[in-house]
Amino acid sequence: MENADRAALVHDLEREFNRLFVRRRFNALQMTRRIDPEIEPASYSVLATLQQQGPVRMTAIARHLGIGKPTLSRQLATLTARGWVLKTTDPEDGRAQSLSLSDEGRARLEAAQDERVERYMAMLEPWSEEEISTLSDLLAKLNRTYAESADENPGPQDAAGQSAADRTSA
Repeated sequence: MENADRAALVHDLEREFNRLFVRRRFNALQMTRRIDPEIEPASYSVLATLQQQGPVRMTAIARHLGIGKPTLSRQLATLTARGWVLKTTDPEDGRAQSLSLSDEGRARLEAAQDERVERYMAMLEPWSEEEISTLSDLLAKLNRTYAESADENPGPQDAAGQSAADRTSA
């Protein structure tokens, strides 16, 4: 395949990613409204991260989501006030806090996820199981590629050790 052909394919892929990301933002808004219409859509990602990673420190969540600590602190304050996120003393460092989902937070998140799975089941009804599996495998491969790329090319940091994400969300 010539470089121009590959570039055209990557351009098409970029366009489809843009369409997918727009839909993803809309889906995140819908998911958040199902959990609680008064929380920010980004809070869904915080809850999902806690679900996937278990008890973690705030810095791990911020790094995983690519957001700054001030932004994450605001979201965590809302989620903690609602009783959906628990803060405990980190057993490895008594000065730090470990964050986890409360039972209520987990229940609300899982109920919203169950609704989304039902929507996906209906939406993907015309797809074969092989097509669904292929898409899932390719997305997993893409996510691994992103992770490897991020490991090799971390974002720039300023003298204070802040990344651009930290500076722009402050």
